[in-house]
Amino acid sequence: MYYLLYNPMSNAGKTAKSILKLEKELHKKGHSTFKINLLELKEINKVKESIKEEDILVIAGGDGTLHRLVNHHLFNELNNRVFMYRSGRGNDFCRGHKGKFFEITKEIKSLPQIIYADKKSYFINGVGMGIDALTCKVQMDNFYSGKKESYFKIAFNAFKTFKPFDLNIIVDGKEYNFNKVWFFVIQNGKYFGGGMKISPLSLREDDELELCIVHSVGFRRLLCIFPLIFIGKHTIAHKYVTFIKGKHFIATPQGWHIMQQDGEVETDIKSIEVKR
Repeated sequence: MYYLLYNPMSNAGKTAKSILKLEKELHKKGHSTFKINLLELKEINKVKESIKEEDILVIAGGDGTLHRLVNHHLFNELNNRVFMYRSGRGNDFCRGHKGKFFEITKEIKSLPQIIYADKKSYFINGVGMGIDALTCKVQMDNFYSGKKESYFKIAFNAFKTFKPFDLNIIVDGKEYNFNKVWFFVIQNGKYFGGGMKISPLSLREDDELELCIVHSVGFRRLLCIFPLIFIGKHTIAHKYVTFIKGKHFIATPQGWHIMQQDGEVETDIKSIEVKR
């Protein structure tokens, strides 16, 4: 049995249609299927009760769908094989994989953890604070208001009013201090923001995360660096972009309190701790 877990709201409702296509393809191959609407959490509990060891879970959606499932602890309680069916909008997680249908069983069993405000959660792509988190917040506000703007346009407008902050961060026991920080991210994968290659050297299969900090740069020069992130060429701006590999991070920003994890926004954050 293939259990098809999908978010009907993902990708502006297109996932609900794509899941029907997947269902037909599986039926042609002789497999039986059972669809689960992830907006109905009671249905997830039914999966836990009825699923057998040989059954397969298929997640249809994007980063937000997978992020929520991971933190609903579904995969910690089940030992079944898990596949991803690419049907979201940003798909930063999927960009690190080939094809539209691929297995993620091992990856979701070894995800990094973030601790903040007495909470703990897992993330699949990355976490960050600064202009990236502000952009995600505006994106979220736009979604609920029905306004449509690209990530690049939102970020560009945010740059105009954003005030850089100071950052103290400890990486594997070593302390660093940065001034005039526009944003920092701690990445498990290469991409964020719907395809921006923020951490080009990140490998999901290794045992390290990568910190990327954009700092000590004025607005005009930043506008030259920002487009390079789309193709991962911001690495050439050594003076203004710092990369640090590590397994344990404790970050304390001064004057900034909005965080994003896989695009999900949290506010009133004083510090974060990230562990691989």
